[in-house]
Amino acid sequence: MTFDQHPGGPRSGGEDDPTLVRNQPALRTPHRRRWLIPGTILAAVAIGMLAWTLQLQILLPWTGIVLVGGCYLAMLVVAIVVREPRRRDRAFAWLMAGMTVAALLALGLITVGEWRGIL
Repeated sequence: MTFDQHPGGPRSGGEDDPTLVRNQPALRTPHRRRWLIPGTILAAVAIGMLAWTLQLQILLPWTGIVLVGGCYLAMLVVAIVVREPRRRDRAFAWLMAGMTVAALLALGLITVGEWRGIL
């Protein structure tokens, strides 16, 4: 099937379009474990790496640890409180993205600061 033969035209964007990010299985199934297990691994790795950098700096690693830990705790709260699967899965996706951005930003700033000797 070519691009032009896609059902609904080249840009259908309907609720049943499987190519849209919002229609992926991880965002449509009501399994909390699908998000909590990778979220736990991500938080553990990020916090471990940031804790390792505490010997280099203090403020940036602690900021990253607090942000990643806060996003992970928010994931646990969302898993308990939010009942609607679609809203819960979207919240999980945003919180995991927040953990990733916080960890990468903190580690990147630590690296740049140590490399340049400015932070």
